[in-house]
This record gives sequence, C-alpha cells and structure tokens, in this order.
Amino acid sequence: MKKIIKMLAFLVVAVSLTGCLSTEKKEYSYKVNGDGSGSGKIKFVNIISQKDDGKDVSFSDFGELVDKYLNGEQFETDNPNLVVTDKKLYEEDGKLMGEVTFTFKSLSDINFIMEPGCDCSPIFYPMSTFSETFESSNGTYLGENSSATMIKWPSGTKEFTFTTVVTSDLTETVSLLGMYKTWKESNK
Repeated sequence: MKKIIKMLAFLVVAVSLTGCLSTEKKEYSYKVNGDGSGSGKIKFVNIISQKDDGKDVSFSDFGELVDKYLNGEQFETDNPNLVVTDKKLYEEDGKLMGEVTFTFKSLSDINFIMEPGCDCSPIFYPMSTFSETFESSNGTYLGENSSATMIKWPSGTKEFTFTTVVTSDLTETVSLLGMYKTWKESNK
C-alpha cells in the first residue's frame, strides 16, 4: 500500500511539474511547384526542456515530445493547412533533433505573401507573429533597420530557406538527448 501511495505521489508531482519544451533553433525549408503547392521541412535543432522555477522537468517534457508530437498529432493540430508526411527524432552533433516534413496546397498555407496569379512581384514572409529571432535566410531580411520584420525573395523563387533562434540562453535548460537515447534503445 505504501508503495502505491509513493507511486501515486510521484505521478502527481511529475504531472504537475510541466516545464516547457523548446528548441535552440528552427531551420525552415520550402520547395514550391509552379501551381503554388509544394513541400517543406522544419528541423528543430537541439530540442531542450526549460526548467520550471529551477526544477528539472525534462522527464515530463520528453514524454510530451514523444506522446503529443512524434506519435500524436499536436503539430498537425497546430498547423491544419499542412499534410504531414514524416516526423522523426534523431541525434546530430551531440544534440537531439526533430524533423517534420509536409506538403501544402498554396503559399498562403505556409503564410507567405505574394500577388495572386502574378510571378512579377517579390514574395514575402512576415515574422512579426513569431516569438523567434531571425538568424539567416536565402532571402533578404527587411527587419534590420525597419519595423517591417519580413523576409523578401525575388519573384520566381522556388526554394525558400530561413533559420530562426528560439532559445538563445541555454543556462536554464536540459538537453533531451539522453532521454531520447534511452527511449530509442528500449524501443528496438
């Protein structure tokens, strides 16, 4: 009976200590067909758990990562205009990576802005709704010296890439790579 009570207490504490899943960077890449449809990939670089008031809640966050995102449909719920074709976790350069590949029907499905039916004007991607910080792109970032936080590509561009920083201060974070390795080994 005492073991059951201890186990229940542990579960209550584990569930109540919800941290925040995050990533150091995101790498976005899109390829567009002539009709505006296309495919894309978002790479989550260095998936981490942010501590909750100094407490390590990485166990709970890793469970959320696997249950809701990898095996669940949280990404699909958050991005209803995308058709997910693959999701995976893997190790690269000593960090945990995540990758989601998908297709879309039009540039507007991925929030790009362009003149409809015209291959004559630049293509823009607004970043004002992002909580992420621009790092690099194959386009031109317009936010350096203006309030227009957008990326611009010339008309006719068919491949779009950009990288953002999500979490720059990693001092209060815990890598999820160790848990991923244990999880992967136990699921062979």
